[in-house]
Amino acid sequence: MSKKKIESLNEFDSPKPYGHYKLLGIKKVLFKLAQLLPKNIFGFKIALILRKITLQNRVKIIDQTQFELRLRLFPADNLGDRFLLFLPKFFEYDEFQLMSNLLRKDSTFIDIGGNMGIYSLVAAKYINTTGRILSFEPNPQMINRFKFNIGINQFDQLIELNEIGIADKESTFGLALANKNLGGSSIVLDHGEGKVMVKCRPLFDVLKDNKITKIDLLKIDIEEAEPLALNPFFEIAPRTLFPKMIFIESDENIELLKLGYKFVKRTRAHNSIYVLE
Repeated sequence: MSKKKIESLNEFDSPKPYGHYKLLGIKKVLFKLAQLLPKNIFGFKIALILRKITLQNRVKIIDQTQFELRLRLFPADNLGDRFLLFLPKFFEYDEFQLMSNLLRKDSTFIDIGGNMGIYSLVAAKYINTTGRILSFEPNPQMINRFKFNIGINQFDQLIELNEIGIADKESTFGLALANKNLGGSSIVLDHGEGKVMVKCRPLFDVLKDNKITKIDLLKIDIEEAEPLALNPFFEIAPRTLFPKMIFIESDENIELLKLGYKFVKRTRAHNSIYVLE
């Protein structure tokens, strides 16, 4: 990748303190209106309109509290951030509700494809230092954003951010970037927008190194590379290490039902939920 391209990708990762990019004036009003909308098709459509108005002229950075978390969000180049700002009742809502019911102080949460950190940050609301939160994110730009969000929420002692991806072998992979949605970057898809080289390791090896002996919840969203990460793990891991619950975006080519899992539901955020029977 060219130096110019790399610079453009990092252009908006600002070191300014949290609060510098808060919504003001009419944009603040529109944001608050969006939060009050009902959880139905009417509310969804109005929220989309309010989002479009607020983010016109490609608003690049917003500091906002959501789900009782302080977040620095980048709506111009991350779809998940746009959802978090204006559609929190419609996307990830079911997942976060399940997390609040499942996770305890001593739970173990594994976050593969951490993005800007929202799932790990939510987990840190329920898990303390008697449990574990292991997060994996290989994209250098998203790592910086994740670290910033960890810091402003004072979760440095709770979230263990591993700056690697998860795959079938320990190697370097080309991470194909999706510059209008950095959360869509993938080691198996090619978006034709350039690549960065990232280190990946097998999940079982990483868990063994970190002395993980149980997993209460595993969330994985790595843009169709899920089989590459999970199939080798399930082939060699003892059943005692199988996650009790899984949130997974792409579950094709992973025979979770044969492994003893029960399908629960498909969420609005396009995650499939499985529980170990």
